[in-house]
Amino acid sequence: MSISLFISYIKMIVRSQMEYRGAFLIGAVGQIIGYAANYLVIWLLLQKFQVINGWGWSEIAFLYSLNLLTYAIGASFTYSPMVSLEQIIIRGDFDKYITKPLSPFMCYLANLFNIGYIAHIFISLSVLIWSITKIGVEWTLHKVMYLFLVLISGSFLQAAVFVFIGALSFVLLRVGYVFSIYFKIKEFISYPISIYGIFLQIVLTWIIPLAMINYYPSIHLLNINDKYNNFIFAILPLIIGPLVFYLSYKLWMKGVDRYQGAGG
Repeated sequence: MSISLFISYIKMIVRSQMEYRGAFLIGAVGQIIGYAANYLVIWLLLQKFQVINGWGWSEIAFLYSLNLLTYAIGASFTYSPMVSLEQIIIRGDFDKYITKPLSPFMCYLANLFNIGYIAHIFISLSVLIWSITKIGVEWTLHKVMYLFLVLISGSFLQAAVFVFIGALSFVLLRVGYVFSIYFKIKEFISYPISIYGIFLQIVLTWIIPLAMINYYPSIHLLNINDKYNNFIFAILPLIIGPLVFYLSYKLWMKGVDRYQGAGG
């Protein structure tokens, strides 16, 4: 499937979802309020302790916003398709995606694209911009370009996790619990991983590299005094997102090759 055809699919799905604008707006407002509450919890925590391991409110707001914004972008394309995949396979509805002369992966993502994540994007981008104005860092062209690439790579990494879990549906069928476990793990990067023990830091860096989404880019962008504020850990976050997404995609396609229908 070409990019232009993929975009045309997305536009068609968005138009169909916007037929029920009242429900969409209610859902969007609810999500904004929910995530505003998360920001409020962090703000209240910082009112009590002032800083968390050297990170103030504006720095942690920046950190959390990077996580939420990249999640919103990546999940808008992959969360709904991957969380629904087990039921689609069980019902035998996945057959229609492999009988078309199109990429089953691209076709599947386009058909289940979720415009509802626009609410996540709105609040996370708003707080991200606000935090940038409060941090007091000089934003050079280099840093602006770096932030842009971080958002792209982080979005790929967020999407990659959902694609990876979705790929397990072809083998295990029931993978809903894996999504629940992942969201619990993802909560750890709402705060600087330097506050955790070395074992958890290793897990979040090398095993489930979620810290590459926001922590390592943040210490580089904000010039935070950290032993990992170096060239290697500045470049890795830009590479790992597309790389892990590609590997997850290949695993997903192997699942498609293994797929033999609802009774297979």
